Amino acid sequence: MEKQMNSCQEERERRFYTNKGNFYLLIFVLYFLWAVCVPLTKMGYEGFHIGTDDVFEMISFAGVRLFLGGALGLAFCRIKGMSVFPGSAAEFWQIVKLSLIMSVLQYIFLYVGTANTQGVVASILASSGAFLGILFSSLVFREDKMTIRKMAGCILGMLAVIILNIHDVRSGMVFSLFGSLMIIAAEAAGTLGAVYLKYISQGKNAVYIGCMQTFLGGVLLLLLGTLGGGSLHMESGVPQKAIGSTVAIILSTAVTLVISNQMYKYNSISKVVIFTLLLPVFGTLTSGLLLKESLASVPLLVSLLINCIGIGLVTIEKNSK
Repeated sequence: MEKQMNSCQEERERRFYTNKGNFYLLIFVLYFLWAVCVPLTKMGYEGFHIGTDDVFEMISFAGVRLFLGGALGLAFCRIKGMSVFPGSAAEFWQIVKLSLIMSVLQYIFLYVGTANTQGVVASILASSGAFLGILFSSLVFREDKMTIRKMAGCILGMLAVIILNIHDVRSGMVFSLFGSLMIIAAEAAGTLGAVYLKYISQGKNAVYIGCMQTFLGGVLLLLLGTLGGGSLHMESGVPQKAIGSTVAIILSTAVTLVISNQMYKYNSISKVVIFTLLLPVFGTLTSGLLLKESLASVPLLVSLLINCIGIGLVTIEKNSK
């Protein structure tokens, strides 16, 4: 009886998260919240006096974000009547492996790569996450095949990122092989984690799995940051800014956990990760709103248009003959 009830609930969730209207609404909310974390993180760094070379402080900051965001997510699961403990030792180790890939490795690669890469290069390389997600998914899930349309969508997306950063590209880019490889590794870890989450969440609660892996990842990152000497200092005159931005990031993390894990579970990975291409655009918009940067930009509009075309190639089903 319980298995039948779980099956019915999963079917209701599937219909909700695959409905076209719900899908596009949730996906835009999801990626907007992910994008808004970028300027909020900058505000947090400024408040805690974290410099671009303070890698272990950055890792500690990420640990706080994931630890508390995962804890809020687990509290949500408990309120919904779910158990906050793994059902078996095998399930626990699956979550640990997911946490190491999707939280620990991704954030370490990202912060080390960002510290050793020019901003424009990092932004362009980050768009590779969409292609890697589609590639990994096509290798694991038979129904999510790599197609010419998907490849064209990724190429257009990367072109859009270059156009968005055209001023910096013209000024000259400093290329670091080590930093670039770290950025690509971070994107690979994030997308591989999404594929693995989809694989292990079949017949299970994806929200719980995602929240638990984030919670564990936060613990590991905090431990690593502390061992490396990273700590968050609050000095007089800045704590309100630091705390406010950090609280906002934690709340955003908790909300995105609930949405993203369900989206990965019930939709093809390629259909979700292609929206990664919109992160630089959303990042520019949110930075303009929160950090008061100019939004009057022709490259921004052109980039947004090309991104929409690329995303359409991947998400809009091709009519059968």
